[in-house]
Amino acid sequence: MSGKSLRRKLLASFLLLSSVLLAVSQLHPAASAALAKEESGDINLSAAKAFFDTHSACFVDARSEYSYYKSHIKGALSLSDSRFDEQFPDFRQKKTIETLIVVYCIGPSCDKARNVAEKLKKNGYKNVRVFSGGLVEWSHAGFPMEG
Repeated sequence: MSGKSLRRKLLASFLLLSSVLLAVSQLHPAASAALAKEESGDINLSAAKAFFDTHSACFVDARSEYSYYKSHIKGALSLSDSRFDEQFPDFRQKKTIETLIVVYCIGPSCDKARNVAEKLKKNGYKNVRVFSGGLVEWSHAGFPMEG
């Protein structure tokens, strides 16, 4: 194989690889959400919004019931950190353990979402994510809320 032919093949391979990497880096939000679904831990605002838009997750507000009733992410359920034991039986009847759950509280400085996520995991829920940006980040983005 001549040097010129080898350079052409290398250039073609480079261009193909570059186009694949570009396509992967610009995944549709729903595809990004699907990837995030396979990972454990925190999710960011764009993944939370993708889950919301595709109706593929149950959003859980870990704040107090009073705070929940004042305002929450549209469609979210209340499962407060402080009243988890009282609220959990009703939640368990509504959502199977296979349900993808996104837990949030007010924002990154709040531990309530992590506490509720851990309690859910201890009760058999394996597909639990924490949206650490919380209600503050969601509302600043102008995303749907109610209350």
